[in-house]
Amino acid sequence: MTRDLVKKQLTFRNITLFFLFVVVVALPLSKFLASAAQILLAATWLAEGKFDEKWRRIKMRPQILVFTLVFIIPVLALSYTSDLAYGIHDIKLKLPLLLMPLVLGSIRPLDKSEMRIILGGFVIAVFIGAIVSLSIMLGVGPSEYTSDRQSILFISHIRFALMVVLAVFILFYFIFDPSTSLRLNLFLVPCALSLIVFLFLLKSLTGVVILLIGGWILTFRWGLKNKDMMIRWFVFVGLATLPVLVAVYLSGQVSQFYTLREESGQLDTKTVKGNPYWNDTASPMIENGYHVGWYLCETELRDGWNKMSGFDYNGRDRKGQELKYTLIRYLTSMGLRKDAYGVSQLKSDDIRMIENGFANCIYKNPKKFSVRMYETIWEIDQYKKGANPSGHSVIQRIEYLKTGWAIFCDHPLFGVGTGDTPAAFEEKYDQMNSPLDPEWRRRAHNQLLTFMISFGLVGFILIAIAIVLPMFIEKRKSRYFIVMFLLITLLSMLNEDTLETQAGVAFFSLFYCLFVFADGSK
Repeated sequence: MTRDLVKKQLTFRNITLFFLFVVVVALPLSKFLASAAQILLAATWLAEGKFDEKWRRIKMRPQILVFTLVFIIPVLALSYTSDLAYGIHDIKLKLPLLLMPLVLGSIRPLDKSEMRIILGGFVIAVFIGAIVSLSIMLGVGPSEYTSDRQSILFISHIRFALMVVLAVFILFYFIFDPSTSLRLNLFLVPCALSLIVFLFLLKSLTGVVILLIGGWILTFRWGLKNKDMMIRWFVFVGLATLPVLVAVYLSGQVSQFYTLREESGQLDTKTVKGNPYWNDTASPMIENGYHVGWYLCETELRDGWNKMSGFDYNGRDRKGQELKYTLIRYLTSMGLRKDAYGVSQLKSDDIRMIENGFANCIYKNPKKFSVRMYETIWEIDQYKKGANPSGHSVIQRIEYLKTGWAIFCDHPLFGVGTGDTPAAFEEKYDQMNSPLDPEWRRRAHNQLLTFMISFGLVGFILIAIAIVLPMFIEKRKSRYFIVMFLLITLLSMLNEDTLETQAGVAFFSLFYCLFVFADGSK
């Protein structure tokens, strides 16, 4: 091999690693840069040539082609779709599922130092994204935001939460790696703890649940490997206690939600000013243990509010909700009556909260995870009482799943096709007289169900084989990174259409192929 040829190969190797590094850094920070870097990575792969050698590597590892079934099945399902335009759009979105296995499966595997650089770049990028988000939560940046998800500027807050969890598990790996120096651990441990705290501040239920399950499994595996019986005993007792503590916490939150704070005897009928109250004793709605339907004098409430705020009582708040209902719920949550005296007790920060669409005073302290738990319990309680689920993230998903399952039952074998899933949902929502408002009628929010709706049981089984089989053939089933990554992505698929967004496809295809096909470290 000539010196010039070696130099050329090293140049292409370095360029490939550079663009791979840019992709992982861009994933949590810029969808545009991540897409551009993937294109340049593929272009570098093509420009390098050596296709005979690359094809020989792929033929020696047919599991690479098996994984491409995740891309090929949607392409085949175009043959029986009626909305070809949407189908082609979906195929373009899923291109990384074809490109990443071909590129990362045919190059020389990354050694330990190269993997450390790639993973380190990803962790640093996630940490930067978390700092930016946290600064917005603390008021540095946009002065007003109506939900924590708006603090994530670059990608979906759910996708970012998954990346935070992966970054935490990557940090755990290096923290417990015997080759990691004490000096480096003094930096890595605070980083991991900071990201965990951030995840709770973000109040991503999906991210927190996956983190807890992953941490439980990691601790269990460590306990099995530890030879000290006393340590094993403490580990297993602790792990057995954790679900009990979670159950006690959830039970306490539910009990606190339903604990009433006012007497249900004789209700006052007039305000201090002598105006009549309307007491809807049949309404089951409560806020912080107070009845929403009690002690309402709308005349006093409207006049008092319009004197205090530029947002009209009969208008809408910044979330697009009817402001008067936000105001009524907010006053109820404070234990105040909905009259002139009650509205006069509102301070400037309360008025701002109501204008921003927050219907409960607990949101004045939004950093508490218990706020997210209250919100979830409230949504479920409202749904059980017959309220419209539109706009509520948890209970909407119940309607999505019911509608999606009905579509699958209509097309169980091969599904509706790659491009017809949105149209099938629209039609089924109408058939089922869904209570969801039109703007909230979305897809399944469950990737496994989406596979079954689009490709039927046949396609779903083939895609499941394409994801699981390569890991076993490559003998990676017990390797730390791929186990934790699949845990994250498969759990997220129960709650999200993970592979139906640009960021989700890029995240899944890149790290799956990196950990299964390109990781040459021992």
